[in-house]
Amino acid sequence: MNGKLPTGVEMNGKQLRIWFILNGQRYREPLEGVAKVNKASIAYADNKRRTIMTEIKEGRFDYAAHFPNSPRAAMLSGTGGPANKRTVEEGIDRWLEVQRAQKAPSTVVNYVSKSVHVSNKFGKRRIVDINRSDIALFQAQLLKQGLAPKTVNDIFTIVRGVWADAFGDGILKNNPLDRINNVGSDTDSEFADPFSRDEIDLIAKADVSRAPDTRMIAFNCWAGLSLSELIALAVEDVDLIAGTVQVRRALVVGEFKVPKERARLRTVELIDPALELMREIVAAAHKAPYEEIKVTQRDNITSKKQKVRFLFRSSTSGLLWNGRTLSKWFTEHLKKAGVRHRGPNQCRHTFASQMLSSYVPVEWVGRQLGHADTTMVRKHYGRWIPTDTKSMAGMVSKMLGFRK
Repeated sequence: MNGKLPTGVEMNGKQLRIWFILNGQRYREPLEGVAKVNKASIAYADNKRRTIMTEIKEGRFDYAAHFPNSPRAAMLSGTGGPANKRTVEEGIDRWLEVQRAQKAPSTVVNYVSKSVHVSNKFGKRRIVDINRSDIALFQAQLLKQGLAPKTVNDIFTIVRGVWADAFGDGILKNNPLDRINNVGSDTDSEFADPFSRDEIDLIAKADVSRAPDTRMIAFNCWAGLSLSELIALAVEDVDLIAGTVQVRRALVVGEFKVPKERARLRTVELIDPALELMREIVAAAHKAPYEEIKVTQRDNITSKKQKVRFLFRSSTSGLLWNGRTLSKWFTEHLKKAGVRHRGPNQCRHTFASQMLSSYVPVEWVGRQLGHADTTMVRKHYGRWIPTDTKSMAGMVSKMLGFRK
């Protein structure tokens, strides 16, 4: 055959073949069904290659449709078809499988729950057929349903993971999620709605028959642990002489685990009201039987055994608390106390707010809460409580010696 062949068209022995770049790799494929090499077949090869290049650029190239007998068609797909036929449902399954190997079971349970929203919306649709506006509209619809911004952002953790996988696998040329931001909140009410000191007193005195339970809640208003850290505390974690509590584990969805961030593995200094309550709590739990538990380590694979005496159990059932049972009891308890409803997690926010309202250095508050820096404290946890805020002018006057 005389004459120069078009770019990407070449001879392989006596057969025409084309080459093209897919996902950064060069592929060569013979033209099936072409018996003779002439001007017409060369033009056909050139047009076919141009079509393939356009489809690759637009993210809709189907290898098996162009080369059904090529062994590469199966190689480029996990199911025997082209990879770009991956549906959102299949993408979710792939992403969750990786998370199961890398994340704690409790985290995966949350992911699975949130992924239902994504599956219900897009399910069987191919990822390549869903554009940016489809995804942005989905985000808006979730908000319109009344879901909190944090919940919507949690759902989009799955969306971002699925689309990032598709982009990384070469199914998508661009990742539309790069141009879709998480939902912001106009207020911080989603994060912090702390109790005032008057409300803490009402909560502590509301039901004398549940004294051990109310003592736990009052303690945490002055200690600032997360609920999962609080309900996993044991006698062995407390040093009454030093006035400290060691946070070594958390109880999440029935599983004991070390805190996922290293900063959360910490020593909490107890201020006077917390220390006074902790003395009573330890005295009540000192004769509790030892229990051997397994604590999942940070790699989410290995575990270590510990023998502990737990500090907190429901005073009615005798069982360890969990998020559901604690929230149910606390809802009823607030009604008895005549205090506006909030979740028990607000005890942690109460501690931060009370400290900041008293001008305690934010760095110390951050360390107590287990944050590596002050960003989270400033953004989420501290809400000024006007009724509990001391006069800054009065404090400065005292420091300068003008007041006794």
